[in-house]
Amino acid sequence: MRNSVAFWFYLVASSFKTSAEYDGLINALTRVFIQKHVLTVTAITCWPKDANSRLLLALSSADISVNFRPSMIPVHETWYRYGILVDVSCVQVTTTLFQKASKHRLFNMQNDWILINSQRNESHLQDTSKIAFETFEMHLSEAYVLPESNVFLFVDIADGWEIWEGFKVGKMERIQINRYGLVTTDKLNLQKNYSILFRSNLRGITLKATTVISEPNKFKGFYPFADTDLDIFAQMHYDLNMILQDQLNFKIDLGIVDSFGWNLGNGSFSGLTGLLQREEIDFGGIGSFIRNDRMNAIDYTVGTFYRQPAALFKQPPLSSVHNICILPFKFEVWMVTLFTFIGFTILIAFLSRTTRRFKKDEKESLNVLDSVTIVHGAICQQGYTMNLNAGSIRVAIFVLFLTAVFLFTSYSASIVALLQSPSNSIKTINDLVESSMTFSAQVTPYSRVYFDETDDPLLRKLYDKKMKSHEKDMYTEASTGIARIRTEFHGFLIEVVSAYKLISQLWREEEKCGISEIQLFKLPILALAVVKRSGYKDILKQKLIQQQEVGLKNRIIRRWIPAKPMCDSSNRANQFVSVSIKEIYPMLQIYGFGLCISILILFFEITYHTYTCYSQNLHTESYLGVFRLLYNKI
Repeated sequence: MRNSVAFWFYLVASSFKTSAEYDGLINALTRVFIQKHVLTVTAITCWPKDANSRLLLALSSADISVNFRPSMIPVHETWYRYGILVDVSCVQVTTTLFQKASKHRLFNMQNDWILINSQRNESHLQDTSKIAFETFEMHLSEAYVLPESNVFLFVDIADGWEIWEGFKVGKMERIQINRYGLVTTDKLNLQKNYSILFRSNLRGITLKATTVISEPNKFKGFYPFADTDLDIFAQMHYDLNMILQDQLNFKIDLGIVDSFGWNLGNGSFSGLTGLLQREEIDFGGIGSFIRNDRMNAIDYTVGTFYRQPAALFKQPPLSSVHNICILPFKFEVWMVTLFTFIGFTILIAFLSRTTRRFKKDEKESLNVLDSVTIVHGAICQQGYTMNLNAGSIRVAIFVLFLTAVFLFTSYSASIVALLQSPSNSIKTINDLVESSMTFSAQVTPYSRVYFDETDDPLLRKLYDKKMKSHEKDMYTEASTGIARIRTEFHGFLIEVVSAYKLISQLWREEEKCGISEIQLFKLPILALAVVKRSGYKDILKQKLIQQQEVGLKNRIIRRWIPAKPMCDSSNRANQFVSVSIKEIYPMLQIYGFGLCISILILFFEITYHTYTCYSQNLHTESYLGVFRLLYNKI
């Protein structure tokens, strides 16, 4: 009887001891989940029901929902932090769970995994680092726990639990462990900054990457400079990758393909995207466009550089858009000038008639046509042949010529500038479509895609009207298109990197002043791609952002992308620009109209003279007939 009582007393004491142990562990777990901002926890344990109930009560009191079914773990990325508590002493459950987590890449930044071993209580008597390493190796040696994973292990010590983190720098590498912190029922101490540095060291492993070379026949390597303008972005991303190597301490095994990859129609991709989809490489060595179809196969880190294709062209000369003969003066100036010369015409005619009346000298008479001739001569800076003795008329003509000098000086100064000025008539895509300009595009990996996938009606019209009708020349090399811009009225869709370089090398300074560009497409930023749910995604993002913050990315941009060619106005002023037929075409029109009108007037005068002579002859003959008739009667 006495032995039976002792036995039951031992069981009750053991149960109270176990409850106390669970209470301390539950408090420690709750403290960690709160610090991690976890909203939902899935607990996979072999605990008694009352212990699970106490865990549920403790987490619920901290506004953390709890479930105890492994199937509830979301296989998709959630918008909130998710906690997964695993008791590794439940061997059968954990083996299946870790296999599922590796398959669906659940060891990521969004999920916080906490491993415990409820059956191991002698750990405080051993080396805790050895226990942590053995536990991680036993359960996660085959798992996909790369640096982005958040997997922690609670190891018992005398006054609490040490928190160890474990991950692999590569899928085939051994587990790396690090002491993350210490938690007791009263406090929590974490070494977060050291943990970030620890995860950012990939310990010299080799990561595979692939870049895209659009013109492999011209490619001669990544150092020191590129020989082909289309592969400038491959060179720029190569510089980023070299910096990433130093930041994360890894070696890059860089391959080359000639395509960014397109959907083959069955869900698989070609080129760079296909390599990432099949996980034959770890990340893309060059930035690619973020497209909806690619988002299902790969993930992206952060933006790197912008591709900037633009339609480059020379504005048409001002003379082909406007009549430059009337541009020097505004409309109101022309009207004032017209009324001024009409006033001089009337004034000269009035003074001439008044002078003739007072002097009674017919030689001093000027009719209206003579006044018009004098005023026209003044406008054209010509003289007159009449000898005018009246002082009033001389003063009027002197003022007339003085006024014409000032007007002619202003006009000639303005017309010289207009003869050498380009217009600004093409400002929009619609202006481009409606102009007489021919159009083509540079051969690039995306040039055909731009037009094939656009839903802009103006761009579709530009393609159908300007390019499709000249199918042979619709896509050309950069040098050919730039040469056509220089010599023809031609528009060319080209990467500004290629355009600026060629223009700076080949064009004269005065030729750069008329160049214009229009952005046809709004393109997304290039971004480095990684394997879907890659374990390197977050650390690559962090280091790329750091490169931008400290100015390394801007340095690469300034090194590889030339500045836009600027028009040197002072140099242009010293250049002699010949006037072409286009500029003097309005004068030729005036010449032609004047010639035709003068010939018509000549025919009119000849006709009038003939008619007058004929009338006079008839009149003379009639008088002679009457005279003869009278003479015969007498």
